[in-house]
Formats: sequence, C-alpha cells, structure tokens
Amino acid sequence: MPLKIYDTGKGLTPQTDYFGKTKIHEPKKTSSNPVKQEPSGMPKNRGYRAEILAFTIGSGLLLIAFLFPPVKHEGHGSQQIAVQVGFLMWFGMTFVMAEIIRRVCLFSEEIFHLRTRYDGSISRVVLHVFNSRNSANFFTVIILLSLLFISSSDPMVMTEISSHWPTSFGLCGLYIIFISVVKLTENLVDCEVLLDDRVMAIGHGLAYSYYYGFLKIILPASENSQSLRDRASHFEFEEKIQLASKKMLILIPDTCFCTPSFQDMAPCGQIERVKTLEDVIICRAGMRGRPYSATVYLIQPEGSKAPVYVMMEMPSILFVLYEMNTIGHTNSKLTAFERTQQAQAFCRVLGRLLEDDPSCKDMYDIIYFKDQNANLAQMIYDHVQNTKQ
Repeated sequence: MPLKIYDTGKGLTPQTDYFGKTKIHEPKKTSSNPVKQEPSGMPKNRGYRAEILAFTIGSGLLLIAFLFPPVKHEGHGSQQIAVQVGFLMWFGMTFVMAEIIRRVCLFSEEIFHLRTRYDGSISRVVLHVFNSRNSANFFTVIILLSLLFISSSDPMVMTEISSHWPTSFGLCGLYIIFISVVKLTENLVDCEVLLDDRVMAIGHGLAYSYYYGFLKIILPASENSQSLRDRASHFEFEEKIQLASKKMLILIPDTCFCTPSFQDMAPCGQIERVKTLEDVIICRAGMRGRPYSATVYLIQPEGSKAPVYVMMEMPSILFVLYEMNTIGHTNSKLTAFERTQQAQAFCRVLGRLLEDDPSCKDMYDIIYFKDQNANLAQMIYDHVQNTKQ
C-alpha cells in the first residue's frame, strides 16, 4: 500500500485560534471516493533534472575534448618546471570548476522545491546547494588562481598550459558524469550539503528509532500478540464501538511540538480519550513485561452529526527536535527552518520504512500537518470522511 501523507496546512484555514470557535473552510470534494490529497507542505520526491542536466553537460564537454585534441608545444630549460607547476594548478582549477557545475545542476532541481523545502527563500537554496557556510571552496579558488598567475608569468608557459584546454574539458566532463550520475546517492543535497558539522541527520535517526522501537512492535502480529487490526476488531466487539478506521493515525506536527494531551489541540469536548486496545507486552531494554499501547479517541468537532472513533498517536520522540530549536545549546541548536526540514525527513524515512514492511500493510496513515492554530478535531474528522470507502 502506498504511503498516504496529508498536509492539512492549506486544506483547512482557521479564522481564530483553536481555543475559541473556529470556522474551518474545507477543501472541495469532487466525489464521494477517498480524496488523494497532494501534499503542499511536505516536499515532493526529487526528480532527475540534476542528473539529466549533469549528463548532458558532461557529455558535451567530452565531445569537445574528443573533437579538439591538444596542440603540443616544446619548452626548454626552466620553462619545463614552470609548465609542470602550471599544469598542476590548471587541472586543479578544472576540478574546482567541475564541482561548481555539478552544484549548478543540483540547483536546477532544488529550485523546483523552493516553497516546500526552503520556505520560499532563494538564499536558502543557494546556501544549502553551494554550502556557503564552508569557505574552503572559496579559498581553494583564490589559491589556485594565484598559483596559476605566478606560473604563467612567461607568455610561452601560459601558451603551453592553455593549449591543453580540451583535456581539461574532458576531465571536467568525466568528473561531472561519474560524481553526479554514476555515483548518485539518494537525496544527494540532503546527504552532501545538509549533513555538515552543524546540521545532522537527526530526523533520519529518530524515524528508525520510532519504527523499530514502537511501530514494529505495536502494528504487526507476533508470537505473543495479535496485529493492530485484530486487536481493534476485538475492541469493537467488547466495547460495542465502531471504529472509523482500523489504522493507526500517526500525527506529525510541523513544529514538532507534542502537547501533553490531544484535548489541548481542539476546543473543549471535541476530542476525548476513550480507552486503549489490549496492550502488547514484551521484554525489552532490561524491563520484563513492558507494555505498548494504542489508544482510541472520540472525535466530534462542532457541527458534526455523529462522533467518530479513531486510533491516533503523535511520536513524542519528535519533541527532541522542538527542544533543540527552543533550548538547544551551541552544538545542538536548530533553527526553525532546520527543525522543519528534520521533521520532513522523519516523515519521509518513516514512510519508506513502513512501505517496505509487508507486516505493517494497511495499518497506518501518516498525517503531516501544520499545527499552528490548527483544530485537530476538525482535521482528523475531515481526514476520516475523505478516506472512507
């Protein structure tokens, strides 16, 4: 089952805060079938623009190198030493320029994610793609240009060096193709640009921790427990309550702020805790009989005809990101923008882990939402109505 990620940031527009009466404008429904919403706050998967552009430019440079072989010049005496030093600097500059071209190719992809990944800021795109927080590239260019200028003080030396420009084009083309296309890693910009000394892959690690430490235990069947769906069916029979869905709703707030109670995110009485399903009890991490629970909530926003009952969970582990943003120390401080990026990374990685696990099929829905001034009861109610079969 493909992962469903819903961004309610644009679908619901509250007129006041959620502690007062909140008028919600619902998105128009085109049919009674489930609505597959296109996430507007969550970044879309990256395409292949960067790879295609890099391959095109690299192939063009290789073609030029093939059509225009270098012209040989003979030097004598001390010129040979200057030529050799000049060659070293020249080809060093070649790889620096190749890396700049590669970053331009990455920029061509990232600019299409300007709003969802970079909050509409072009300066942030430039900052992350060209990694301007690291001045090593700048000083490399300055040093190489200076050394090239020194080695080219004799016009004959410069003539000999510059005659090998086709070779430089060929090396540049090979570098771009092999680094950008052949050895392309997943989410290249995330891996190579964001993971510097200051911004770590926290969201990825938290997603793995939440999956293996909770969802992998609570969702599928095991030797000692039933699956979430079977326990939900048993709950319906025992409590005489009809659940709107036998899926766990995993709520991921944009700010990573996890309230102590879901009731705090809706007007009074619109969300009520009902009861937990039968606990999954295992021995884990030095504790025998450790319980893992799934909780059922009653949802009835203002104006609804009847309540709905759902199982929902907000990963408390995300609160780590919120605290790193608000009270983090120098070496662990996240900006609000970096916090949101890590939350989105958490959502993407968690979705892939669940999609790749057949034992968790049809047992979850991931809901990424902008939680500032959001009425959680209305949001969940609309989600349930839109996904009913």
